[in-house]
Amino acid sequence: MYAVNYLARFAMNAQPNHWNALKHLVDYINTTKHQDLRIGVDNTRRDMEVYVDANWGGEGSRSQHGFCIILYGTMIAWNSKRQSCIASLTCQAKYMALSFAAKEALWLASNLEDIIGHQCPVLLSDNKSAIQIANNSSSKKKSRHIQREFHIINELVVNKKVAINWIASTKQMADIFTKAQGKNKTNQFRECMEGEPSRKEGRGPRRLSSFSGVAGRFPGLSRTTFKGPGEEEEDNSLEEE
Repeated sequence: MYAVNYLARFAMNAQPNHWNALKHLVDYINTTKHQDLRIGVDNTRRDMEVYVDANWGGEGSRSQHGFCIILYGTMIAWNSKRQSCIASLTCQAKYMALSFAAKEALWLASNLEDIIGHQCPVLLSDNKSAIQIANNSSSKKKSRHIQREFHIINELVVNKKVAINWIASTKQMADIFTKAQGKNKTNQFRECMEGEPSRKEGRGPRRLSSFSGVAGRFPGLSRTTFKGPGEEEEDNSLEEE
């Protein structure tokens, strides 16, 4: 989903490198078309789990955030999106991601309440500073430049509408929605999201296990910049951090 979101930015001004990257993506989709989302019931995971992450865009650039919602061991919703405003720090980008994901999770929980009963979504973040800000236990210096609309997460935590727990970065599945990943990480998180492993085997001509190889195969893409109407030139590199 991150790859689609990224390439969509150049839809109105695509260059040859973007076209080559798109063909790489289509090739990846073709060779993994046997993969599917398995719907099951894991009674040990009854709480709505919301994996939330953000990739800080740096000074002057908007960050990319993403989340996925797991219920009874099955992924039921996901999102990858550039943030609407610029974050000064990584923790700010991840704090804003928590706010966005919390609102989406509560909307989903409200719609499912008649079916599965009341849910208090548990947000999972790998950034302790962002969690401290959300819990109102961090220095105001880190949050004073964040737009007021994102502070709704504070109220949701205080009123126990949502809970926020820390999770190790190695287990943060939402990372796959924020930036290009390597083969091992892509496969690891994809299997977790799919639920049960698929019993079919891929039959494509090549096995492409991630979108992260685009920058290596098409070096010019990492040097390409895109300048939209009224926008400053920004670096749209696909290189991994």
